[in-house]
Amino acid sequence: MPVTEADIQILATLARYYVLTREQIQRLCAPHLASGRSLRKRLTKLRQAGYLTKHAMQVTLPGANGAAPVYYLTKPATELLASYYDDETYLSVSTRQPRADRLNHWIAMNKTRTVIEQGIALQSEVKLDRWINEWETVNKTDHAKEQFFLQTKLNEQPPLSCSPDAGFVLSLRGHKKVFYLEQDLGTSSPKQIAARKTKGYAELANRRLHRKHFPDTTLDVFSVLFVTTNAYRCKTTAEKLKTRPRPDLWLCIEQHELTPEAFLHEPITLNCQGERAPLVNPLETELETP
Repeated sequence: MPVTEADIQILATLARYYVLTREQIQRLCAPHLASGRSLRKRLTKLRQAGYLTKHAMQVTLPGANGAAPVYYLTKPATELLASYYDDETYLSVSTRQPRADRLNHWIAMNKTRTVIEQGIALQSEVKLDRWINEWETVNKTDHAKEQFFLQTKLNEQPPLSCSPDAGFVLSLRGHKKVFYLEQDLGTSSPKQIAARKTKGYAELANRRLHRKHFPDTTLDVFSVLFVTTNAYRCKTTAEKLKTRPRPDLWLCIEQHELTPEAFLHEPITLNCQGERAPLVNPLETELETP
C-alpha cells in the first residue's frame, strides 16, 4: 500500500499518544472532515497494511452514544516512522497491546492531555516542553539496556514504587517545573487513593528523582495533578491527602473545570488546605510552586 502524508500523520499521532479512538484521531489529524467515513476507510487500509491494530475491546465514554473502537501502532509502523523521519527514537515507541481494563483510563488521560495542549496553544508565555506517558521510554536515545520508564522502584523491602500516569514539564521565563498526572475514573475511594499513591510520590520528591525523568528541570520540587471525575471526589481527595506524606505535592482538579481556557490562569486547582488557585499566577507570571 502506498503511504501518504495523511497516513504518516495518523501514525505519528498514535506514536505520540499511544492509543486513541477514531473520534480523537479525527480531531487531532482531520478536524476539517464533516464526517468520519473517509477516516474510517483510511484506518481500515492502515490496519490491512499491518500498521495499525484495532483493539478487540471498545471503550464507552461519558456522554457518548455507544462504544468506540480504539487503535494503536504495530512494530512495522514504528519502523516506517523511523525511516520516514530519519529518527530512531520511534523504534522505542510502545506497541504493546493495552490492557482491556485500562482502555478507558488511557482514553481519559489522552483527553486530559489534549486539553492541556490546547490550553498551552492559547497563549505564548508558558511552554509545554515535554510529555511522557506511563509506557513511554524516558531516555529514548540511550542504549536499550539503559532505558527506563516513569515507573520508579524505590524500595525492595518493604516494596515501594511510584507509577505516574504521565509526566510533563512547563517552562516559563527560564524556569522549568515538572508535573505528574494522576487520572482518576472513580474506581477507588479517595481514602484508598490517598493511602496508595502518596508514599511513592513523597519518596520520589524526597530523593528528587523527578530530575532523573526530566533532567532539564530547574526546580527541586514537582506537583502531582490529580484530575478526577466530579467536585465531590476532588474535595474529598484533597481532604484525605492532608494527613498523608507530602500533601504539599498534590493539586486536585475536577475534570469538568479543566478546559483549555481555564488550564493555566483560572483557580481550578485545590490543595490539601482547601485553597483554590491557578496553576500559573497571571500577575507574577510564575509557575505555581507549592
